Amino acid sequence: MQQLIDEDFLRRLANLRFMSQRRQGGRFSGGHVSPRAGMSIEFADYRDYVPGDDLRYVDWNIYGRLDRLLVKTFVQELDVPVYFLVDTSASMRLGQPPKAVYASQLALALGYLALRNLDRVGLFPFAERLAESVPPRHGMAQFSRFLRALSGIDPQGRTSLARSVEDFLSQTRETGIVVLISDFLTSDDLREPLARLSYRGDDIVAIQVLDRDDIAPTLTGPFRFQDIETDEQTLLSVGPGTLETYRTRFADYEAALHRQLESHKAPLFVVTTDRPLERFIHEDLRAGGILR
Repeated sequence: MQQLIDEDFLRRLANLRFMSQRRQGGRFSGGHVSPRAGMSIEFADYRDYVPGDDLRYVDWNIYGRLDRLLVKTFVQELDVPVYFLVDTSASMRLGQPPKAVYASQLALALGYLALRNLDRVGLFPFAERLAESVPPRHGMAQFSRFLRALSGIDPQGRTSLARSVEDFLSQTRETGIVVLISDFLTSDDLREPLARLSYRGDDIVAIQVLDRDDIAPTLTGPFRFQDIETDEQTLLSVGPGTLETYRTRFADYEAALHRQLESHKAPLFVVTTDRPLERFIHEDLRAGGILR
């Protein structure tokens, strides 16, 4: 997989904050309930000073040595873990750039912002079952673990959100915020896994990563189609009527997905891989209340 992310990109995200407070009325709102400067006696890390920070928590010794304003941060006893479930099935190989690359970059960016807020953040790649995970932890060293795990992913296999969620629930005990990043292009019934997450008390955020051709294919003529996840092949002559039928069924599928998520008060963000990731983060996720 190509280089996923660079420091300049992360630096341009530095003014954003991940809204990790539990949702109210279907939106993330209010202040941050995870660790903050000065909230407990357990020291966690440093972060850059931003206007409005309490000057009592500036480390003046570091300022004297490095001429840099850093704020001490402390861990609050009760915080909310943020879990990233990232689809690594074979269908994520498709797209320009591949959906898997876009999804991984997105998980890294959001994970970075959550870690800057001193949240505990975990990574759970999945396809037919949950793959090797990165258990939730505090600290920026966790970002390096994210990067290593996602850089080594080779998208393979079928998607089974139901089995993967079952594995996830067996590995984790705390309720938290579950960020699902997937193309959600599966014949599986998503109602059960969504219901199980909701029943446990997890807050769900769904981000659907699609290729433009997933939404509106333009190819015409006779083709042998192969399902990238099952290897099943179908001969089909594609014309304007076929494309119109596909677009109608795809729109119906998307509407059903929206309804299923809305029933659990879970926002759904849809993005295509040709949309610059930085714009999606700054515009769409901020407007949706995930970031501020």
